[in-house]
Amino acid sequence: MSYLEINLDPFISLEELVHAPLTNPLNLLSYVESIGVSGVSFTYRENVNLVRDISTLRSMTGCRFNIRVPANIEIVQKILPIKPDMLTVIDPKSLDNTIEIHSKDIKVLVNTILNSEDLGLALRIQPKIKLLKEAYQLGVDEVEIATNDLAKEKTHKGFLLVLEKITHTIRIATKNNLRVSIGGDLDRRIITALNEVVDVEFISVGNALLSQSLITGFESALKELMELVEKS
Repeated sequence: MSYLEINLDPFISLEELVHAPLTNPLNLLSYVESIGVSGVSFTYRENVNLVRDISTLRSMTGCRFNIRVPANIEIVQKILPIKPDMLTVIDPKSLDNTIEIHSKDIKVLVNTILNSEDLGLALRIQPKIKLLKEAYQLGVDEVEIATNDLAKEKTHKGFLLVLEKITHTIRIATKNNLRVSIGGDLDRRIITALNEVVDVEFISVGNALLSQSLITGFESALKELMELVEKS
């Protein structure tokens, strides 16, 4: 069974714009906890006030606490004392935040994180077998497969081709005992399509939840999304 991870990034961005209590992720976490969501995540950005106090965020949730970080050893060293459950390494400069694993910075960072106790490590990658093998060889705990390309497809044929590429990568990872999560422009159609053919660890959703929340309210949208993700 897959578990829902709430990506707080769009809510953090909205809070920076409107400064309204209802858009503040610190306030939304109470709903997340009461409904029983299994994971929360956000991208570390030093210029955003809300994410500076990571300790407060950490203390407010018993969910899997996943922080997305660039391949920057100084940032990682700041975060390690907070003891998140998971660090997901990303490249904020790429369109889908995926990384190139052959980078020296990535390898140094992986070794640093793997030497830390009680901390999981994931790499956000495109659905390519070559990248999957490189992640496996580094000994990471998990990969987060980018699903952004599925949202871009306008034709049914194109959608199915990209879906097959992603599901094939997931199956290879699972066969080699590498945990897989997915994220990137996920909506109801994409989540349903993926749930029908593969099992993953976490399904990370942010923008779709925010959009639905504006129509039905956060609590209702969250319950609906959780039922969709964790129904299997």
